[in-house]
Amino acid sequence: MDARAAHDVFLFGGFRLDRQSGGLFRQDEAGGEVPLAIGSRALDVLAVLVSHPGELLSKQAIMQAVWPGITVDEKNLTVQIATLRRALDNGGTDRSCIQTEAGRGYRFVAPVARVSGDDKGSAATEAFAAGSSVSAATAPNAATSAIPPRLRWRRASALGALAVFVLVVGLGGAWFATGGRPEQVLDAAQDSSRPSAAAPAPAPRLSLVVLPFQNLSGDVKDDYLADAITDDLTSDLSLIPVAFVIARQSAYTYRGKATDVRQIGTELGVRYVIEGSVRKLGATLRVNVQLTSAETGAHLWSDRFDQDIRELAAGQEQIVTRMRSELGISMVQIEVMRSLREHPGNPDTFDLNLRARALGNLPPSTQRNDEVQLLYEQALELDPSSVPALLGISYYLIDKAATVGHWGSVGDLRRAENLLQRAHAVAPHSRDYLSNMAYWLRTRGRCDEAIALAEETIRRFPNNAAAYSQLAQCKIIVGKAAEAIPLMEQAIRVSPRSPYMYNRYRVMGYASVLLGKDSEAIAYYERTLAATADDDGNRQWTLRGLAVAHARSGHIPDAKRALAEANRIWPYDTVRRYSPGEGSSAVFAAQLRSYQDGLRLAGERDHADEDADFGVPADERLHGEPAGPTPTTVPGVRTIRTGDLVAHLAEARPVVIDTLTYSWGRSIPGAVGLKFSGLGGSFADEAQDRLRRKMAELTAGDLHRPVVTVGWNSERFDGRNLALRLVALGYTQVYWYRGGREAWESAELPETELA
Repeated sequence: MDARAAHDVFLFGGFRLDRQSGGLFRQDEAGGEVPLAIGSRALDVLAVLVSHPGELLSKQAIMQAVWPGITVDEKNLTVQIATLRRALDNGGTDRSCIQTEAGRGYRFVAPVARVSGDDKGSAATEAFAAGSSVSAATAPNAATSAIPPRLRWRRASALGALAVFVLVVGLGGAWFATGGRPEQVLDAAQDSSRPSAAAPAPAPRLSLVVLPFQNLSGDVKDDYLADAITDDLTSDLSLIPVAFVIARQSAYTYRGKATDVRQIGTELGVRYVIEGSVRKLGATLRVNVQLTSAETGAHLWSDRFDQDIRELAAGQEQIVTRMRSELGISMVQIEVMRSLREHPGNPDTFDLNLRARALGNLPPSTQRNDEVQLLYEQALELDPSSVPALLGISYYLIDKAATVGHWGSVGDLRRAENLLQRAHAVAPHSRDYLSNMAYWLRTRGRCDEAIALAEETIRRFPNNAAAYSQLAQCKIIVGKAAEAIPLMEQAIRVSPRSPYMYNRYRVMGYASVLLGKDSEAIAYYERTLAATADDDGNRQWTLRGLAVAHARSGHIPDAKRALAEANRIWPYDTVRRYSPGEGSSAVFAAQLRSYQDGLRLAGERDHADEDADFGVPADERLHGEPAGPTPTTVPGVRTIRTGDLVAHLAEARPVVIDTLTYSWGRSIPGAVGLKFSGLGGSFADEAQDRLRRKMAELTAGDLHRPVVTVGWNSERFDGRNLALRLVALGYTQVYWYRGGREAWESAELPETELA
């Protein structure tokens, strides 16, 4: 396929592609032609696609035709496709004329008439002019793309083709306006033959160029340093999922030229221009950087960064990291304010994704996280293929489960998994997809897989703080807490403005206390509390770790104060609650035993009272929250105490189901572990269907077989939820062991290993 080989004209949906005489033209309302300002690479891609209407063309085939003999990143093709969709779909919400088949390639789905540039009066042209459809089959199915001399067509030709085009592309959503792809780097090579009358297309939102930084050191030998900082900053900013960054090759064409930023913005089609200077002052590198509006020329943001560069490579990396962090947050906030001005009551997918990202840059809290997730939900409703929305929702679902140590329902768990799968189908190598997937694996207890994925993510994206964080937390679980601290230090270095800074310090404090380094743990935990705003969930876990470190250091009054504040926030903790979970190691289990001893020193209660009566009336609702005051009875269920259960096991030989909450891998003798069986949700969800099938197997279909449900303790809803699910399935002899496995263990009764 050669994108420039033939001299044909292509007519489709009110457009005419004629490369030799000027490019792409659109029919206007008066019947005249309007030239569209599209770069040469995008036109080459379009020529390849319309040469084979209806055919699925692989990405590799298109790239070989458009960039013959050159190795380019696949993202360049993605961006050119986005440029074409903006021009051809005209901002509409119907299905794009360029169809994507995930992982395979692209197909041009609009009807195309192909006529020879030497046959202006051909039957095909006349038929098109008369408004009749010309079959794509009339075009030669050659491996070459047609680029013909200019051909004028009648007004009726465009209107006829436009009618066919509207009929064909009447479903779906335009791609680029949604911000639906995670990484966008624009090859902004402009076609020098573009007509001067062409009206420039609107610049993409959050689009920018980093101009070559100036070397003000007075020594040309330091030019490389300015270039390196320019290149690194360009690469880092291009990883912002909603950013559209001009490639450095195009940016370098402006080196040394006194060009107005508004002209640069027009020529490159961007909203923002980043300029800067570099100066060496002894062992200090000073970098000044400013962000300017390419539309108005107004300065929007500026800052100065000084960095010790006695170790040049480390200093250069650190200063670029700081600039990227500051610029990324500032640009997103500026663009959000513009979005609110221009689309206050009618935001599109891009607006919603951007607003969610801006809100997510603030210190998290339960309420704020819910607001961010809602914005992503609204974006996904507008565009079901929006990768930022898919990954944003999945992240907050996973984070909610990780924060409370509990999935609210199997529905949430499955939805998070489904959203990740959908994002993978579109952007399998997205930085945020990879780090989200590592988070997902960690919450499922699959730390070996999470570690491998996080390490691979870091190799691909060495500035991905989330990957360092997931890797550090999994290292703790597999018994390598000492490795977690430098990993979290690196996460802080690469993202110094992260709203999750408090979590970085908390994990470092946790790793330190597990390693017995209590004084270091206290320092980290205090930094955590200083960085924590209104996140009570994180605050109470931090206070418990601080209580352990203080108690083991002999600071008992400080330990008791920290523990009292933690219990005021969340009063359902017990010493026995701490368990290593799946995928852990014997080393981590031993460290947890020591952690429990520290909690006892601080005054934490060992276990909950199985007979506590909270005065809560019985209900038939499945509770999604992990803990709280439970009733003493459940409709259709018999509550059983520890002493009675011992006799019941011997006499009735019931089926015993353990929900595996806070499991050490052991349970009541004969118990069967069914993970997630005690989650909330509904009696018509997937969990209920799975439970029905498993119980039929365990009871041989006997609905009168006695069944005992075992949750964690009298302040957890898991055992009670499971009991209600069994009643809904028709089981007539259901017993709820309210004290749960914690009461059994505290009574020092025998346990056996669970498979």
